[in-house]
Amino acid sequence: MSGAFTIYRKELRDAVQSRWLIAFAITFALVATLIAQVQGQGGDIGGQGLNRTTASLINLCLMLVPLLALLLGAASISGERERGTLATLLSQPITNTEFLLGKYMGLNVALWLAVGLGFGGAGLLMAFLGATAGLGTYMGFVLLSAVLASAMLGVGMLLSVVSDSRLKAIALAVLAWFLFVLAYDLGAISMALALTPSGRTLFLAVAANPVEAVRILAVMSIEPDMDVLGPLGAYVSDTLGRTGAIAFLSAAIAMWALIPVAVAAWLFGQQDA
Repeated sequence: MSGAFTIYRKELRDAVQSRWLIAFAITFALVATLIAQVQGQGGDIGGQGLNRTTASLINLCLMLVPLLALLLGAASISGERERGTLATLLSQPITNTEFLLGKYMGLNVALWLAVGLGFGGAGLLMAFLGATAGLGTYMGFVLLSAVLASAMLGVGMLLSVVSDSRLKAIALAVLAWFLFVLAYDLGAISMALALTPSGRTLFLAVAANPVEAVRILAVMSIEPDMDVLGPLGAYVSDTLGRTGAIAFLSAAIAMWALIPVAVAAWLFGQQDA
């Protein structure tokens, strides 16, 4: 797997040199700090703690992080193919699978750094200013955001592998973002209840969307009132209990972080440059 680590280092170096990593880290930090300022009513960040900031960041994060990860993943393989550099890279002593896994690892670590330095750095700054209440919950939210980025990056890379052009891959990534983030809830609930009136298919509806699973976990970490979870979250929590719901949702997110990139690696391994 030495070839995969070579590609990993190249991707991480390219991410830093292209400055998108730094740009997004600064953007995330500014957004988190601004929201904390607004929640602190005129700058009294320390008096409010971080729970309200975390609650306000959840929906915004669940829109920005998946979009960034999907677009980066979508451009990863299709972009190399379109620029004509894919054949050159694969002519080196490296397999297709090693190349894709190296790409995934490099982009994944870059995304983690952007999320960690951005949201995490802002949280530490606010804690330094006195907003220590809820810091653990806030950092848990940052970790969930990083895991969601890993899952969405894998989906984006799968779309990149099956697309014959960069434009098509990006278009599919935007469509996937719309379905996962904006259009999922009502459609999934309606379909699940139509298939099984008892509501058991709601478990599949939750597991089929990592964005929804992360949202429910994030809300559960800051809000003891299960009514705010929405119909999918409330059903899972009522049926499995809090501990069971956390285990189920964590397993669903883990599967999303593994399966898409595994399928992408298998498909790419069958392709010619």
